[in-house]
Amino acid sequence: MMALLMKRLVLSLILFGLASCATTPQTGVVSTHDYALMSATPYNSEIALGRERLEKFLAKADPKKRAVLAQNPIVAVEAYELTAGEVGPILRRLNSGRNTGYVADSYHQSETKVKFLLLFDSRNGQLVSDDGVLVVNTPIRGHAGMFGGISALYIGTEW
Repeated sequence: MMALLMKRLVLSLILFGLASCATTPQTGVVSTHDYALMSATPYNSEIALGRERLEKFLAKADPKKRAVLAQNPIVAVEAYELTAGEVGPILRRLNSGRNTGYVADSYHQSETKVKFLLLFDSRNGQLVSDDGVLVVNTPIRGHAGMFGGISALYIGTEW
């Protein structure tokens, strides 16, 4: 008799736990993390390279990629790569650990790769802003992220 009561109690607790999990609202998978550490003005050669990479991407885009672009037409294209040691303000941020989302080997922070991204509107090939953004981390290629407050599909050098 006691065993039967214990089984019912355990079963009730399990069902209650499952019910509470089912009614708990799920949080969205979209991150509000902004990858941009700072903005920078691109050189004409960087704009040309970024636009060339965008055009290659658009020319090769299959229907699946075009469907993703229809949902998020702004594209983040890598125009240059440098090291944190070449950009004083970023190196200071890495050293302080502020807002970078990056944990580095403190002895080699000046060698940390920094990407310079330009944001293009894929519908017209134009820059969304006069400035690009410098980032240490990026989303996976083909996924959206926030870059300087703008949601963009990250393609890097290609996708």
